Amino acid sequence: MLTLLRVAVAGAVFLLAAVLAVAPRPFSSPIRKVANYRADSREPIYNYPLDAAAIRRAGAIVSSSGRTTYYIDTRPLPQLGHDLIGATLLFFLPARPVPSPRDADWVFQYRPAGRKRWLARRTYDVGDGIRLLRIR
Repeated sequence: MLTLLRVAVAGAVFLLAAVLAVAPRPFSSPIRKVANYRADSREPIYNYPLDAAAIRRAGAIVSSSGRTTYYIDTRPLPQLGHDLIGATLLFFLPARPVPSPRDADWVFQYRPAGRKRWLARRTYDVGDGIRLLRIR
């Protein structure tokens, strides 16, 4: 009897989830997220719309220079900064981030609010408003 009750409850939960997954918004959004209804791409899931291809291009350049340091220069948006830190920690290895541009060998400019003047030895344009500067 107890097993039959468990099967009935599990079936009801599954049926409810299936109905909510095909229901129109706003009911389907949480279920689709939990059920991973849309397939993920090879990119990490960012909360801010980042140019992942530009970050990968910059990462290929920085990571090929070995154990070096980099600084992120961007607009003061908390979610943008958070996602950029995560993306660079993933794609810029073995380089390590530093909190000050004075300690950095590279500056990664991701659509900054203003154009700071950096004395760059080399500049790489890796995306729309996204540059990688070799400063040392």
